[in-house]
Amino acid sequence: MNNIAVRMALYVLSPVLVTLAGFLTGWGVGFNADTGILTIHLETAVTAIVSALGISGAIFAKWGVK
Repeated sequence: MNNIAVRMALYVLSPVLVTLAGFLTGWGVGFNADTGILTIHLETAVTAIVSALGISGAIFAKWGVK
């Protein structure tokens, strides 16, 4: 893989992985199968999204400028 492919993979996967990690059970998201209710802790969701954006920004700062 060349440098551009690795960079693009990191751009795409970093927000997905960080957001997914924030939504793991016990990290602020829960589903009650009996009642069919999904609960989301907004502070955790916002933290995960901001972390994902921070990682993307760090990747851009490292490889985004010539």
